[in-house]
Amino acid sequence: CNLPQKILVKKMNDQTVAAKDIGGGIVGTLVRFSWRCSACVSGLVALVAGALYWKQDSLLYFPTIGGVPRHPSQNPRRYRSPSEHDVPFETHMIKCEDGVTIHSWLLYHPSSSNNKEIPTIIFFHGNAGNIGLRLPNAVQMYHYLQANIWLVEYRGFGDSDDAVVNEKGLKLDAEAVLKYAHDQNNTMSNVNVEKLFVFGRSLGGAVAFHMAKFAQVSKYPLAGVLVENTFVSISTMVDHLMPYIAPLKSLVLRIGWNSGEIAPTINIPTMFLAGAQDTLVPHGHMLELFTRMKNSKTDNLVRMHVVKQGTHNETWMQGGKAYWVAIKRFLHDVLSAEEHNDGRAVTKHGTGVFQRKTSTSTTECTEASSSSVTNESIEVSMGSNDGEDAAGMISSVGNFMGMAREATRSVAAGRGGNPSAPSKKKE
Repeated sequence: CNLPQKILVKKMNDQTVAAKDIGGGIVGTLVRFSWRCSACVSGLVALVAGALYWKQDSLLYFPTIGGVPRHPSQNPRRYRSPSEHDVPFETHMIKCEDGVTIHSWLLYHPSSSNNKEIPTIIFFHGNAGNIGLRLPNAVQMYHYLQANIWLVEYRGFGDSDDAVVNEKGLKLDAEAVLKYAHDQNNTMSNVNVEKLFVFGRSLGGAVAFHMAKFAQVSKYPLAGVLVENTFVSISTMVDHLMPYIAPLKSLVLRIGWNSGEIAPTINIPTMFLAGAQDTLVPHGHMLELFTRMKNSKTDNLVRMHVVKQGTHNETWMQGGKAYWVAIKRFLHDVLSAEEHNDGRAVTKHGTGVFQRKTSTSTTECTEASSSSVTNESIEVSMGSNDGEDAAGMISSVGNFMGMAREATRSVAAGRGGNPSAPSKKKE
């Protein structure tokens, strides 16, 4: 009578063992699956990290992009040469310390031969395309600011030597430009190196900050710095553009461009031009750079002009006349203050620094005998769509293909350029 009970117990034991085997098998399968997934993810991350390590320069620098050619001579009409805008200019080939030669155009005012008060602005462009694509902007600068504009092309870009494009090389380019400007044997016409400013947009802002640092260390005079929609560092840009890669950046990131470290050390008057609607480089980067410099221990003049509707590449158009007025005022005030200081750098305290007064649309700047630069050093402009010649010439420098198409349409329609520009030219 105990036999059925024994059989029942045995069956129950067998079922328990089988259940354990099944459970163990499921757990084992899940563990193996998780391990394989982790291995795949780790392999994928390693692959991406490796690609970023070896290819990061090619992800930042674009001598050519889309269907836009490398050389200015291959651009659509009105983007090939300053002569298409009836602007007198010179071509200067500058040899760098490592033997690489870079190409530049100096757009100069004919009156500069008799007027040493005219400033010269070195123009460092962004990370894509040649200097011909910046001609509409440069021509506007030339006319509105009554300044010589010196457009510089990085190595590997445009008509510069075909060399490896990287941070080290571009820094050598910036240094070579400043050395060339101060070389008494250069062939530049009537440029007063005591009134030399540097302007940089986006990547060009980082190059401009490096030039300022080099000028300060090497004792080369540099009157002022203007940067537009640039970044604190590449590291902080990775946080914004590649958040999933950010934890690995300390292992793979080779590019620095750390303007955030440089800015507080600069003793050169600096102006920040910012588009509040910049979606490529978050507006906070410009505010951070401004704040670091303004709050630094250096006795430096710092000013900011914000275009509320300004975007990354188009702020110069969207800012309207207020944008140009702000820059012109900065140039004038810096040069005037330096004259009062017998050529010494303009600082936060002392002759020729600025007192603020409020107007309806922007914050105006006027000279005062003494004051300090405060939070009100930020000018805010709503901007406008009255880019005048520029707006009729180019729809967006952020889209190079759209720009090329617009250039062709503009020529066909007989638009573009500035009819009041001088007709004399020199190549």
